[in-house]
Amino acid sequence: MALNNRVLMGMTIGTAILLTGCAKQHPGGFTEVARDKVAHTYQFRYQPQNLDQAALNAYISQRCAQEGFDKVDPLPEGPAALPGYKTRWFQCNYSIKN
Repeated sequence: MALNNRVLMGMTIGTAILLTGCAKQHPGGFTEVARDKVAHTYQFRYQPQNLDQAALNAYISQRCAQEGFDKVDPLPEGPAALPGYKTRWFQCNYSIKN
């Protein structure tokens, strides 16, 4: 019974790792890994040395514009679960017009 539990646990962990690493990578070296529809935020994972910042900025600006927003606020960069990767959240907002 204990062997079966260990095998099942190993399969579960292996599947989780595989799914985490298999998200679609966009041209520019970034992957969208999370979205919060209530807060209008998107999270991306990337390797800083391989990131095309202009491509990421264009992509997130387009996503925010599709939702009717005209401003993107990047939140602080943080470590990712995968070694060598970073994550960053971006929030879609409205510009303040006078």
